[in-house]
Amino acid sequence: MNNNTYVVKVSKKGQIVIPVEVRRKFNIKDKVIIRVEGNEIKIIPVVPLEEIFGIDGEKMKKVAIEISKERLREIRHEE
Repeated sequence: MNNNTYVVKVSKKGQIVIPVEVRRKFNIKDKVIIRVEGNEIKIIPVVPLEEIFGIDGEKMKKVAIEISKERLREIRHEE
């Protein structure tokens, strides 16, 4: 195996442990996205909005939530 390949055990509950080096490299905290593409499984880190927006993270999170709510209202109104 090379430095980019890991063999991990799958528990009876279907759980795996992501190696610490990978968690650190991709700043994985508590959530990931599992995406199935053909015969491949991709694990994609979820980056909190606060981190994306930096110092204004909390303020921008509230703005993003309001935009999402408004968009949902628009979609429901169109139906």
